[in-house]
Amino acid sequence: MAVFSDLELVTSEAISKGIFPVLILMSIADQESVKDFFSRNPEHRFNNLELTENQILVECCSDYTDIPTGSKFDVIFADRDVENFMNVSAILEYAAFDRSFEVGMVPKKITSVVALIGFPEGKPEILSKLRPQSEMRAINKYDELYLTDKKNLEKILNEFDKRKEL
Repeated sequence: MAVFSDLELVTSEAISKGIFPVLILMSIADQESVKDFFSRNPEHRFNNLELTENQILVECCSDYTDIPTGSKFDVIFADRDVENFMNVSAILEYAAFDRSFEVGMVPKKITSVVALIGFPEGKPEILSKLRPQSEMRAINKYDELYLTDKKNLEKILNEFDKRKEL
């Protein structure tokens, strides 16, 4: 496997060392595309979704644990800049990955989950690093973001420290 950036390898490797509840935000979902996708199920919540100023609709995943809706997060960081994390207040309000099969969580290893995330204290500026779903991936322009809690962030940072010692 080619390694293009040690930091990219370190983030996913550090998270994989433990079973950390980390919600990975991959891109800002296009609301019209989401409505079109779920329109075959006229009862689906996303069909008439109106976001508040403190909510975002994102494509997300969780690699190592299921994350139930209602989960709260107090830390956000960028994949390529873990040590510059930000304190936030975020709640996973809703998640769906199929037109009719909803399980009330972001299941581990499912990579195409659309989630509604609320930021009761206001959306953090770091969200501007997320790629809009309609744009091509641009490594230098956008980044994936991770939501977790302080306790898990400490464990992730400890894994970074162990790696630096090698």
